[in-house]
Amino acid sequence: MAYIEQRKNGWLAQVRRKGMPSISRTFDLKADAEAWAREVERELQRGNIAALRQDAQRVTVAEVAARYAEQVTAHKRDHSAAAMVRRAVERFGAYSLANVRSVDVAVWRDELLAQGYAAQSVVHFLAALSGIFRYAEQELSIDLPQGNPVRAVRKPARNNARDRRLKPGELDYLLRAAAQARSQVVGLPQIITLAVETSMRLGELLALEWRHIDLKARTAHLPRTKNGEARTVALSSAAVAALQSLPRRLDGRVFGWQNKDSFEKTWARCKVRARALYEADCAEKGVKPDPAFLADLRFHDLRHEATSRLFEKGLGIMEVASMTGHKSLSMLKRYTHIEAAKLAQKLG
Repeated sequence: MAYIEQRKNGWLAQVRRKGMPSISRTFDLKADAEAWAREVERELQRGNIAALRQDAQRVTVAEVAARYAEQVTAHKRDHSAAAMVRRAVERFGAYSLANVRSVDVAVWRDELLAQGYAAQSVVHFLAALSGIFRYAEQELSIDLPQGNPVRAVRKPARNNARDRRLKPGELDYLLRAAAQARSQVVGLPQIITLAVETSMRLGELLALEWRHIDLKARTAHLPRTKNGEARTVALSSAAVAALQSLPRRLDGRVFGWQNKDSFEKTWARCKVRARALYEADCAEKGVKPDPAFLADLRFHDLRHEATSRLFEKGLGIMEVASMTGHKSLSMLKRYTHIEAAKLAQKLG
């Protein structure tokens, strides 16, 4: 039975059912109160007793996120997922599940974009928040009266996939700069070479262990990858030579960087040195430097470069996919940018 009455702070809607605690909410408009009461009664008629429990009113986003982080994100190889959940909790942690509205999520989306986050990054943040609500519904059996608030929010338009490939000479200058790095930066030339030769992700390279590398068979086994599946990567002669030139660490790891952030700092310094070397050579030759040389190059672009090179070497789609770990042709296509000039040579 539903009751609607006016109070000082608005219209109170209350639904009672024998043997169950009553549920109530206050609305500014009487029409909204009546609509809510009808929806709750409809759910009860369908046998959804959870509609009277009000868990969504009592449980906060932070409480669900703590369980979600422990049960879901903690088992993901990609640590960025946990960071995005933490960011969602910073924004909505104090809210009860029922009090997060789609309009609140839309405001957060716009705030992230205004702070300079790329559209793709914002999509990941929204996915992390959506995952918390989905976990509450599916794993904790918490009824969300308004549903998952992220689902109705328009995702920001993503830019076209990056098509950045190495320009002539960029790899040479990167390797020269890496070789000139201070002595404690061990493995910088080698990790750059492996990225270009194998198409492995940065996280996969940093997690490499010698026990999973067979230099005789020229393979590197990756027991855990971003998509959750293991794969074995073939090693080119250049990749094998790079590994053979590395000293063996006592902890069994191939590279010493502890995480992506520490490596990215090393990578940024390497690019600065490489650019300085390039400008010095241009000055010596009396040539004007190209402002785009190394300007917007990211380490992840080396994966794009490597994937495109594999196709240019004549490998088939399944062979390349076995190297890169892509599950679909559409995703593989995003990482493939074959130079038209090289295709023209094949056409004859």
